[in-house]
Amino acid sequence: MIVNTRPEEIGKKTNTLLRNHGCNFIHIPLTEISRIEPSNEAKLLINNIDNYDALIFTSQSSVKYSMSFLKRKYSDKKKMPIISIGPATQNFLEKLNISSDVPLTYDSLGLSKIIKEKKYKRCLVFCGKEDPRILSMSEAEIHLFKCYETITKKNINLLKIKDCKKLIVLIYTNKSLEVFSEKYKKGDMSKIVLIVASRRIKKLSVKYGFKNCFVAKTPLDKDMISAAMGKL
Repeated sequence: MIVNTRPEEIGKKTNTLLRNHGCNFIHIPLTEISRIEPSNEAKLLINNIDNYDALIFTSQSSVKYSMSFLKRKYSDKKKMPIISIGPATQNFLEKLNISSDVPLTYDSLGLSKIIKEKKYKRCLVFCGKEDPRILSMSEAEIHLFKCYETITKKNINLLKIKDCKKLIVLIYTNKSLEVFSEKYKKGDMSKIVLIVASRRIKKLSVKYGFKNCFVAKTPLDKDMISAAMGKL
């Protein structure tokens, strides 16, 4: 049994791919994404968008929840460089007729390399409530526009999977791993195989007592699912 733990909305694509591969799976969202009101300071950053060399989007949600503030300002700045952390975010922007570049690796390290290669000095990063790692990975001046947060989903029920002989759990974020560990406290940890989106998550999995954890080639759904199918 494969367990998809992604939030309801962005987990639908994962479900479709799992279904297309003929996988036996269940979707149990562990987290949900909620819009937050950007600070007044962040809104001022939008008003001074000319001060930046590039705009950076760290997730699909960062696009969804910032665009109402950004779109009018950006419409006159079509030549301003845009960087997406990965293909899913890039595709989301393309639906809004906004082109963007994607780093070779879909993470903060990849973003920092683009910033360095392009010699950007000041960047505006659209992100969630938690500070992104790019803050400590780049010499550029980074300002943040925080427009959403990831919270624990209410009424999570893992009883339906505790009787399974083997569980392969897709974990995309630190928050999801934290929630799964907390909610699965009395389950049999030995039958759990984690497929995770980054080495950082794998490192954290040890702290929570998981023994079988594997990092997918990339955080893309297709690579996460491929890694999961390899452990069936």
